[in-house]
Amino acid sequence: MNKNIQLIQINFIRLVLTLAIIFFVLTLFGTSPISIFDSIIYGSMGSYSKFIRTLIVWAPISLASVALIYTFSAGMWNIGIEGQIIMGAVGATFVARSFFGDTIISPYVQILFALGFGGFWGLICGVLKVKGNVHEIFSGLGLDFVASGIVIYLIIGPWKREGIASTSGTDVFDKASWIPTIGQNEFPLLLILIIFVIYIFSFFIFKYTSFGLRLKATGVNEDAAERFYFSSGKYILLSFFIAGAIAGLAGFSQASGAYHKLVPSISGGFGFLSILIVLICSRNIFFTLIISFLFSALIVGGSQLQIKLGLDHSLIGIIQALFVLSWLILEKLKLEKILLSKIIRSNE
Repeated sequence: MNKNIQLIQINFIRLVLTLAIIFFVLTLFGTSPISIFDSIIYGSMGSYSKFIRTLIVWAPISLASVALIYTFSAGMWNIGIEGQIIMGAVGATFVARSFFGDTIISPYVQILFALGFGGFWGLICGVLKVKGNVHEIFSGLGLDFVASGIVIYLIIGPWKREGIASTSGTDVFDKASWIPTIGQNEFPLLLILIIFVIYIFSFFIFKYTSFGLRLKATGVNEDAAERFYFSSGKYILLSFFIAGAIAGLAGFSQASGAYHKLVPSISGGFGFLSILIVLICSRNIFFTLIISFLFSALIVGGSQLQIKLGLDHSLIGIIQALFVLSWLILEKLKLEKILLSKIIRSNE
């Protein structure tokens, strides 16, 4: 059997088993799993406007997730992904508040600055790892806090609202600086194009280039990589820069697509959520795209739980945790491979 087809079948069986476990646990809690998932689907895709909101949430999650594949492939825990998202948003805001802010080219200049700010913030983490031997988890967390502090300083300082020093955010961007949309329902075509271009480009990088192969080799064994006459340190630095740049685009989507301004919680915790998604997907690029959309639907559709069923929105966090935990346990037990082999035998 083709290896790719087998992988798709294994992931599908694991997804079905994971959903079955979630249904079982929700039933134990005395709730109706069918009603809960019906509300989530209605809340996230029940109308065109709801679907657009889901896409807006999906954009930063999917971009942060594919960004992490680069550093995970190099064997690095990029906990600083939150800070890279934040700095991308700062870069986008800088452009939106400049003389470009009321021009039609503003969103495209924002993309360049978001890439640069996010990439630079990621590179700092890489330099601390390679040159200073600082573990990427510690440097990443530290840089997350620094980025959050920078945002607070800008919001209550140089970029404060006219006559107000408030942490509610900057002034709303000029509409020319918002991410371009299509139609009355404001379909975010530019964001969707960015996502698919990044994913296809990343697939090509990891599948067909020596760069992708060497990045994976670095992740397997840094010392062995250097024995094959290429610098693992160089590829670690590149992985952090590329990941930071893509995460910066996630910040751009938050600042110019979701909020239309800079706010303290601009990253939305999507960077940490993306770490879980990449762990679930084992760095599979296209599966990451699908699972990130599933989690986005959970986030957006969760608002309907209280409205329709009288359930607390925090139940979405429980469902997400159950999904991750169940998936990782099933992956360890390899039950889906046993089931698949039995299905194949029964069909022979």
